Amino acid sequence: MKINEVCKITGLTKKAVLYYQQKKLIDPKTDDNGYRDFSDTDIERLKQISVLRSLGLSIPEISNILDSGFSKEEIRKCITRKELQNDLSIEQTELLKELLNGECIEKIQNKIIELDHKKSIKERLLEVFPGFYGRLIMIHFSRFLNDPLVTKEQEEAYQIILNFLDEVEPPEMPDEILRQLEKAQNFWTDDRISEVEERKIEYIENPDVFFEEFQGIENQYNQIKETEAFQSLYHELMKIMKSFCETSGYYDIFIPAMRKLSPTYEAYVQQLLKANDAFLERFPDYQPTNEFNQSDK
Repeated sequence: MKINEVCKITGLTKKAVLYYQQKKLIDPKTDDNGYRDFSDTDIERLKQISVLRSLGLSIPEISNILDSGFSKEEIRKCITRKELQNDLSIEQTELLKELLNGECIEKIQNKIIELDHKKSIKERLLEVFPGFYGRLIMIHFSRFLNDPLVTKEQEEAYQIILNFLDEVEPPEMPDEILRQLEKAQNFWTDDRISEVEERKIEYIENPDVFFEEFQGIENQYNQIKETEAFQSLYHELMKIMKSFCETSGYYDIFIPAMRKLSPTYEAYVQQLLKANDAFLERFPDYQPTNEFNQSDK
């Protein structure tokens, strides 16, 4: 079945269907002429995706539900997150009304402290570190910070991270690099961050996929390194960040705290270590460039 007919049956736009394929929620076959050929299974799955998307679920949440065969546990997780978000929204609105009616800031602030315990770690960090600094954190750690703090160990780790980020002196950078980083804020949308992270996880969970593409990736990178843009900006930025990470306590303070803060990040690190061992076993003579030493330690 071709995409036009699929759109009529499901009520989805072409772009939506292609987007869900890009996100690997569906995997239609390709016919001899190179056209997508959607099966009845694809149609049914698209209907399911459409319903779940209309209920406000994210792509990762939809993927988890579909992969689990609509398990009650996965659906309950989504319900819990939705209820938490709704409760937070209601409570924030009530506090705004209190502020409107003349309630003093101190009392509002005390209630906000209570409210913060219900927020995700991501929400709390973005409130504390608005702007590019918070955005930079989210680029690397966003998907590991979707849950609220629960344990005492997490609370302690969160405070360590707050203190580290607040006290550490950011690296000095040339004006041109700062301008490029400002532009990067517009480029790194949530979708782009999610796409990069999904690709990285695919490589970590399936090293053979990476091994197949590694030679091409390395060749492309070597070509990029020779360009003027790389030499003048990116290479300099990587040297600055490498020095910063090695001298600021990033590896000794921030990363260990992050592993205690987020169970999903700790699981990711363990996967990363296994993938690294598999890579070194496959390419024992490979010498990584200095820019990427410890990049995901």
